[in-house]
Amino acid sequence: MIKLRITLESKQDVIREITINSELNLEQLHQEIIKHFKLNEFEMASFYIADANLDLGQEIPLFDTSEKGNELITMDQIIVSSVLHSPESQLIYVYDFLNMWRFHIQFVEENEEIESGCFLSVGEMPKEAPEIKFEKEEQEKEFDPYGDAFDGFDEFNDYEY
Repeated sequence: MIKLRITLESKQDVIREITINSELNLEQLHQEIIKHFKLNEFEMASFYIADANLDLGQEIPLFDTSEKGNELITMDQIIVSSVLHSPESQLIYVYDFLNMWRFHIQFVEENEEIESGCFLSVGEMPKEAPEIKFEKEEQEKEFDPYGDAFDGFDEFNDYEY
């Protein structure tokens, strides 16, 4: 059994700590999230493997929507313990692609002595999905060996040939 902390990305605290069998697949974890957050089971969703900065990595969708139908790894093919196995491992769960509910899933602990269920429930789901801002990271300036040496030389029409 593993304990997971699932946090809605919102202004209010909406958190669930659940314990599940580590051998469940991600589709079964998806069903647990729907149950404990009281979500509509008919919406699309995806998990994303996240790094320490919560940058999104590989998408793991509920269904394979590729043209050939067998190109993507889906939730039912991934065992929870293969992606959530240490305190450093985390997932982002995006639910309902029109409203973009976004949840952060963290591994808390492994403990065979506790049973599955929800052990902590903080806050209620808001009526509307919080607005997620995707901020563009500041890009480092490339090194310019000429610096400002050629500033003002943009208009060649001003010069005689």
